Amino acid sequence: MSRRLLRLARELGIAGAVVGAATAAGTLAGANPTVIALVLFTLVLFLAAWRGLAGGIVASVLATACLNFFFLPPLHTWTIEDPENWVALGCFLVASILAGRLVARARRDAAAAEARRREVEALYRLSVELFRTGGLAEAAERALAAIGARGGGVVLFEGSPYRQRVVSWSGPMPGAIEDLVAAPARHRRAFEFPAAAGRDVYLPLLIDGRASGVFVARGTEAATGALESVGALLALAVERERTFREQAHVEALRESDALKTSLLRAVSHDLTTPLTAIALQTGQLRRQATAATLPLVEALEGEADRLRRRIQGLLAMARLDAGAVVPSLEPTPPADLFRAARESLSLIARARPIEVRVDPDCPDLEVDPALALEVVVNLVENAHRASPPGEPVTLRARRHPTDERRVRLEILDQGPGIPLLGSPDRPEVAAEPGSDARRGLGLEIAQGLAQAIQGTVTLANRAGGGAVAHLDLPAAAIETSGEP
Repeated sequence: MSRRLLRLARELGIAGAVVGAATAAGTLAGANPTVIALVLFTLVLFLAAWRGLAGGIVASVLATACLNFFFLPPLHTWTIEDPENWVALGCFLVASILAGRLVARARRDAAAAEARRREVEALYRLSVELFRTGGLAEAAERALAAIGARGGGVVLFEGSPYRQRVVSWSGPMPGAIEDLVAAPARHRRAFEFPAAAGRDVYLPLLIDGRASGVFVARGTEAATGALESVGALLALAVERERTFREQAHVEALRESDALKTSLLRAVSHDLTTPLTAIALQTGQLRRQATAATLPLVEALEGEADRLRRRIQGLLAMARLDAGAVVPSLEPTPPADLFRAARESLSLIARARPIEVRVDPDCPDLEVDPALALEVVVNLVENAHRASPPGEPVTLRARRHPTDERRVRLEILDQGPGIPLLGSPDRPEVAAEPGSDARRGLGLEIAQGLAQAIQGTVTLANRAGGGAVAHLDLPAAAIETSGEP
């Protein structure tokens, strides 16, 4: 209330000084009522444009009073003799007030237009600077400067609205910032709170209707429309940074795949030739071997054969990862798959018994035969290396115990089992192949190829000693005819 009184007194003093000076000058010059009315009307317009609506109204009332008291007969009295002067004086008052209001409104509209022009220029400069800047933190600082905020920053969400990461912040951080930031994101609208200077605004950064973060502007007096425009620009900056990050990741993966492919090609070329020479030399050694040296030659043949299969497995995985080879699924009987594995492992079959058991009710597999054979061969090799000499390796095929749409192939050995798996009361504990002490390249290749044909590989300890590798693969659909 006191502010209004002070403002009224200030406007009254200014208007009184201006109107009083004009009245005194007109009195000394002996101006007639018409001339002085035009002069006072002009001064009312000037004061309305200068001081606003309040100054124009005060000036209108004072000008009307001075015109009546000093220039309309009888002079120096508030009495008006001629009725026409009443009409003239009333019209002068009404015209002065209306003109003052129009001038004040035009002044306000001009000020608002100028403010909007400055906001548009600021948003244009900000949009240019945001896409020239190096990162989101610098973009947030430029946004705060553009709207004249005294502090604030950008908080991004990672994974969920409750995992927050402060990208940039200036000024003191308010307490309970987590709750203040989570509310705009949850409701997808801006929240405003009064501050000592201006107001604090928490604006969600919306991308496709989802809040990726919140822009906080503390102590700002910018219009709501300008703040929303700044928020939209910052949301675009967030999306741009995310796109750049994804592009960099994709480019890194592409370069990694290219490097891996080149490396595997070089390894295949550089190792296949020596392995072929080794195979020829070991064949010649076998023909010349004696009873004492024959085991050494067979061991050399076995290791060379195992290395060859490792290279073939790595190349198969590389071709699958690159999309050069697409698995061709077809019904495959487990007995045929086990027979092909025994033929591929002829050296192991000569060194130890390989027993095959297929349950009568076991369905066929829906797999790529070549990839499934590679998986079984790698698992049999792993069981062979873990088993004592002369102990058999068993291959078994049966229905999956819990999923009727899958078949379980088991490779059982008589080795020491898997360390850190199982206990006397729970001897069988499944584990991923890469999580135990028997981790090797063969198991990694088997796991990767099994995933390519929608299968899984797990290891477990057996109750009677040794370990078992479970290879779970899709079962082939059983064709039924419409006839009874």
